[in-house]
Amino acid sequence: MSRNKYAVARRSIWYVLRTLLMITAIVALCFGVFVEGMYVSNLFILVTEGLEQRAECILTDGAVLELTEYFTEDFVRNDTELYAGLYDAFTVASFDYRVDVEKISVLPWHNRASMQVLTQLAAVNAAANDPDSGAKLPEWATARYVLTFVRDGSRWYITGMTLLEKDPVLDPIPTPDYSLLPSPTP
Repeated sequence: MSRNKYAVARRSIWYVLRTLLMITAIVALCFGVFVEGMYVSNLFILVTEGLEQRAECILTDGAVLELTEYFTEDFVRNDTELYAGLYDAFTVASFDYRVDVEKISVLPWHNRASMQVLTQLAAVNAAANDPDSGAKLPEWATARYVLTFVRDGSRWYITGMTLLEKDPVLDPIPTPDYSLLPSPTP
């Protein structure tokens, strides 16, 4: 009879331990998914706003020091496009800069991340400062980059921007162009 009491007690303890282990694993998984989602959303916002701010600094000769909200100081200091002055002869009224995130790699327990993006300047509204000079607006090349990030405390910063492909072949727009359809015959 005493053997039966120990068997029941042993099965009960294993049942409680298995249940606690499964609940702990589920909570840890949910926490990991939450942190991963939080990191992905933070990086997405950082990239779209940061690269647009960088484009604004290049096009309008904006305040470069404001970029340190998005980029590390080393990146801002070593970014040659920020200081090239290609658009100094023009007054840029507005522009449409687009960033498409293609791939992202971040883990909840890492302080580093990477992202592949496609950037393009869809439209720019600019006028030459000296209309008689005949200066032409420099082309902005569509490019595919790999961005690297580092987490400092609770904030992410862009630390590197590596060019993968300049002027890549873009996929066609999935919506049909009705102007290319043959006209109906009466």
